[in-house]
Amino acid sequence: MYDVIVVGAGPSGLNAAGRLGESGLKVLVLEKKSAIGEHVICTGIVGKDAFKRFSLSKDSILKEIKKIKIVSPFMNYLNYEHPASFAYIVDRKKFDGYLGERAQSKGVKIELNSKVEDISINKNSVEVITKRNGKYKEKYLAQLVIIATGVNYKLHKKLGLGFPNDFLKGIQAELNIKEGDYTHVFIGRDVASGAFAWVVPIREEVVRIGLMTESNPKECFGRLIKKFFPNKAKILKKERIQFKPIAQGLISKTFGERVLTVGEAAGQVKTTTGGGIYYGLLCSEFASQVILKKFTEGNFSAKALSEYEKLWKRALKKEILIGYFARKLCGKLNDNQIENLFRMIQNNGILPLVKNKGDFDWHSELLLAFLRKLSFRLIKIIK
Repeated sequence: MYDVIVVGAGPSGLNAAGRLGESGLKVLVLEKKSAIGEHVICTGIVGKDAFKRFSLSKDSILKEIKKIKIVSPFMNYLNYEHPASFAYIVDRKKFDGYLGERAQSKGVKIELNSKVEDISINKNSVEVITKRNGKYKEKYLAQLVIIATGVNYKLHKKLGLGFPNDFLKGIQAELNIKEGDYTHVFIGRDVASGAFAWVVPIREEVVRIGLMTESNPKECFGRLIKKFFPNKAKILKKERIQFKPIAQGLISKTFGERVLTVGEAAGQVKTTTGGGIYYGLLCSEFASQVILKKFTEGNFSAKALSEYEKLWKRALKKEILIGYFARKLCGKLNDNQIENLFRMIQNNGILPLVKNKGDFDWHSELLLAFLRKLSFRLIKIIK
């Protein structure tokens, strides 16, 4: 009998496990992969504040981000250099691996090659059934379970948990391209309808290139490569291209009898950029805080655990909803309208707003400042 079982060894699950383990709970993490951080589909951009707030090791850092070049639909450029680096590009295997090692140092047990196939909530415990190494079934018992399965929502319906109704489609690959120090962002319906594309340098002459879009990610990706990197079009078939759905919007409910969800499994994702590491880590702290309190009270009912959802939504509801509205609004613009908006940003004192109000992980204040400054002009563009 464990106190808590965590399903999924991503950042949010491992951080929650570590926090609970250091407080004396008996914790088990079940991960279906053979190694922590293996084949993670992620751009790997983490804000600097996360390293300080969650006491993270910097050994996983590949590069820092200070300079951004935004490319408009009609090939105009907007170069922005922040006064200091504001984010890091990380090696996810090392990043997640550190969190795993930290959790284990707190007494947490991690079982790899353990795919959770079923969870049953009983009166006095939770029963978790896994398939080990694809062959052997094993059963584990706990007082409570945390679902940290990323964008895999197979367990949610049975457990009466909410899941996203809206997704963006993500696609990414690593290519041998020299792009210097600038992180590139490409906007336009032809490039990535409803979102954007990116080129992120991670090593000397190696970049992560990808995009989020509302539809046809493979077609959009092909056009992106042909338009901006035509000499790479022929070798694209040889590269490992990764696909991933990206949750969008606010989810209810993220708790139930003896169960909580964290990270992407709870929709704790930035609706502007699709990033989920910071929000997942933050909400894993809320989850740990509530769970420790409920162990003291001896109460794991849905009503008792609802406190968790109140906490994380108090922190993130505004960010998720405003980001979702802004992305949907921009997604309705055609390339001519996007280009006009781009020129307004170039010529109407918007960049000082970014320096004064911009925060890598908290976007609502900047977005509201944009809307206030450009509201009348934006109405004309949309019309």
